[in-house]
Amino acid sequence: MGHQNRPREEWQHDIENRQRNVVFPDTALNEARFWRNVGNQSWTPATKIGLGILAVGFGAFVVRVVVALVVEGVALRMALGMLLIWGPIFGAVAWATRRALRNSSHHSKHRK
Repeated sequence: MGHQNRPREEWQHDIENRQRNVVFPDTALNEARFWRNVGNQSWTPATKIGLGILAVGFGAFVVRVVVALVVEGVALRMALGMLLIWGPIFGAVAWATRRALRNSSHHSKHRK
């Protein structure tokens, strides 16, 4: 009888863990799980069409911004400024996320 309840208990434990999206390591784990599973599902034709429309719209926006920057003559300065400002910020976020995930998995291995 206990053997049949085992998968249900594991499922409930997994659901509880996914709901604890309040503190940083949990949010990072949930986001990592999301990005890992994005490509592992089969998409319906409607989903593929919707994603295509979003990609075309976003691509058109990016092209328009780049053309406007080139026409105004500020493209190189803008790109360099963005790289110097946002590059270190995204680098720090990526480093902190990897460190937190490593510490979280290291902590959970030693807790058992």
